[in-house]
Amino acid sequence: MLGALALAALAGCSSDSGAASQPPVVTSYADYPAYDSPQEIVDAADVVARVTVLDTHVIDDKPEVSTDGDPQTNPQAGLDDPSDVPGVVVTVADARVDEVVKGDVAVGDTIQVAQLGGLYRGVEYVEAETTMMDVGSSYVLLMADHGPGVPYDLLHPVQAMYTVDDDSDDLQPVAPDNEVAVDSVSDLDALAQ
Repeated sequence: MLGALALAALAGCSSDSGAASQPPVVTSYADYPAYDSPQEIVDAADVVARVTVLDTHVIDDKPEVSTDGDPQTNPQAGLDDPSDVPGVVVTVADARVDEVVKGDVAVGDTIQVAQLGGLYRGVEYVEAETTMMDVGSSYVLLMADHGPGVPYDLLHPVQAMYTVDDDSDDLQPVAPDNEVAVDSVSDLDALAQ
């Protein structure tokens, strides 16, 4: 989950209040690396896989805190109480691997994938570009691996996530403005070779 923090620095947030029955919404804007071509994003991915989302849960992901160093390069330097550093709300999906295009996972494995945002303690946290995964749906994801015990995360919320037809290998980008989109799992497989 720290990978989500490493890839996405929050640039700001705003609060919107909705109808009385709707939870308050906090919107954030993250800064993800962008890729110029399908080959570039496939090369950058540690894992490219077709998955089915089995379940999700929301957590307050607390960052590792170091109070050492120079305050200009470490905003946590000199803190008296590191437990005061706020976390980031993250939705973690448990997903079954259905097909492997690239990476060190196997068909049938259950992996965890983190996305910024989620409903936490009565507040809906939304990252502006993120489309949350739905339980029971199939996706093709291009992910970063941050080591054992840490969920994978998407290289980019728009460029690294596709919905997939269960009966074919046709892909549909989750966002229409994905400039490095490919049409099929076969196309991703060719790029991964």
